Amino acid sequence: MCRMAPEITVETVASKLVAGVNFSTTFASLPQDMSEAIGTLQSETAKAAMQISGPVMAVYTDEMHPDRPWNCEVCVGIAEAFTEHPVLRSHELPGGTVATLTHHGAYSGLKGSYDAMFEWFSANGHTYAGPPREVYLNSPEEVAPDELLTRLEFPVVLASTERRAD
Repeated sequence: MCRMAPEITVETVASKLVAGVNFSTTFASLPQDMSEAIGTLQSETAKAAMQISGPVMAVYTDEMHPDRPWNCEVCVGIAEAFTEHPVLRSHELPGGTVATLTHHGAYSGLKGSYDAMFEWFSANGHTYAGPPREVYLNSPEEVAPDELLTRLEFPVVLASTERRAD
């Protein structure tokens, strides 16, 4: 099946209160580490009877590096902050201007969508303004791999905004 290049749009997203699980990973172990972290997030939020709002997200807090581990967080929106939990941490995920696209298909194909986003940043002179996020709009438990929807969000400072500030 031939898919068209994903459309990249610029939007403003609201900040959100989240509960998250931090973990360290590598390219080789990412699928397993991500799956385990999401399982931990879901079981711990359920045990604590937290009111969840919105889908599971991953925030790549460190640059993804091919030769060494990096840190990542999986999180989900929650209704109320908490101060102490043995596994989860509560914090505000910043809002702001993001470049976004929705990847259609298996997680193994996400690299193509990331490449499209990197090319868009480079071609337009925009600047990264924070860690990229993946928002999982559905899951492998709900749909076939080719029907998965993953929204990429990259906090951005637009080139035209940078020039006006000078």
